[in-house]
Amino acid sequence: MKKYIHNILLIVVSAGISLLLMSCAAGNFNSAFSNAASNESTAPISGSENSEPGSSAETTTQTTTQTTVKTTAATTTQTTATTATTTTANTTAQTTPEKSYASNAAAKPSAVPPETKKPETTAVTAAQTQESRPVKETAYTAEMYVNKSCAAHIKADESSSVVQRFKLNEKVDITASTDNGFYRLKSGGYLAKEFLCSGKTVAFSTSTSQSDAVAIPKKPPASTDKSSDFYDPAKAIAYARSNWNNGIGHCAAFAEKCLEAGGIYGLSDIGATTLYNQLMASGLGYAVQLTRDKDGYINAQDYAFPGDIIFFYCPTDKRMVHAVVYNGSTKDGLVQAYSHNPANDGQRALNYSKTCPDDCGTEIKTAALFCFYRNPINSEKPDSKPVLSAKPDKDTVDFTWTADYLYNDSALVVIDEDGDEVYRCSMKNSTSHSLRFYSDEEYTVYIETYIGDITVKSNEVKFRLPMANNKPEEAQ
Repeated sequence: MKKYIHNILLIVVSAGISLLLMSCAAGNFNSAFSNAASNESTAPISGSENSEPGSSAETTTQTTTQTTVKTTAATTTQTTATTATTTTANTTAQTTPEKSYASNAAAKPSAVPPETKKPETTAVTAAQTQESRPVKETAYTAEMYVNKSCAAHIKADESSSVVQRFKLNEKVDITASTDNGFYRLKSGGYLAKEFLCSGKTVAFSTSTSQSDAVAIPKKPPASTDKSSDFYDPAKAIAYARSNWNNGIGHCAAFAEKCLEAGGIYGLSDIGATTLYNQLMASGLGYAVQLTRDKDGYINAQDYAFPGDIIFFYCPTDKRMVHAVVYNGSTKDGLVQAYSHNPANDGQRALNYSKTCPDDCGTEIKTAALFCFYRNPINSEKPDSKPVLSAKPDKDTVDFTWTADYLYNDSALVVIDEDGDEVYRCSMKNSTSHSLRFYSDEEYTVYIETYIGDITVKSNEVKFRLPMANNKPEEAQ
């Protein structure tokens, strides 16, 4: 009996111990699961619920990271924008039995990667950069003309306050030039360089851009004794001489650039017809019809002057098909000119295409000479004179001469040792000539150039050739 009671007590004690052990185990498990769930809610888990199937245990590791991102944006003002983004995640590594993980799979949050903000950068606008950069000025003195209605500002900045306004062709005095595209005015304020020109601007009517060329007068007007301070033909010819073969622009564009160099602004380089119509409406000159000879050459007219413009006319299309810059005439009186398409050097007789370059194929018989008003009575005598040189060769002498001004006619003159004029020949705008001498005596030769009613004489060249005749003649 005692043995039986002892066995019962052992069973009761064992059962109590088992219950106690199970209670402790359950408490530890619940604590562990509670901590894991708490950590899962604060730090995302990498991977998915079904990753690595079949493993007896799953280990989820969450790391603590601290990231700092710096972005530097370089601008003209060397502005640096630095943005720091710090992301901190505290995680706890926990090993969970597979059975417990599976039973609580529904409670596990979905795996979403942490959101990372892009670094913010500081953008500096062009206006802020320009405002922060000091404007540099360089001393510059000039008289210029306003080419359109505009306003001067208190600073070298279009957004600053307006201090004065200007109208077309008002003259202004410049005292300095800035490095951001402005001139400082003597009267106060700053004016953008784009609004100023070295000469006056012609206000052309927009109606002159019609497709047909306006009628070409057959004779010059009764009076051409007008003068204009817009145009300096010497500067136009200087530009033409330097750029006739640069290949930039078509014929009308080249003519327009020559005129601009001469002080006429506001013309169009769209085409020869538009340029001709604009000149005709400008009041700066007049046009006269010219006729080409059977070989395609044009005889120069006494009223033509280097720097004038010649246009070739197609009667079928009723428009100008070519434009050239007149450069005087050869000693034979034929027009010579600078041009593009084709390029001409202005030193020989001009002979343009006999037919229209377009598909119509019409014969080009007519040209229009646009002459700028020049009052020969009020013409000024140049400060310099032609320079003549001679190169004897047996019985022949080659003469060449140059002048740094424009003239519309010239003559080579030979005087014998008795002071008599034994030879005079019109050279027009030619710059060389050869003569043969047959008399054993001393001769004096010089060049005369004519600008309206003004005669400008060159230096004199004296020489003696031991030959036998009594007067010079043209060298063959």
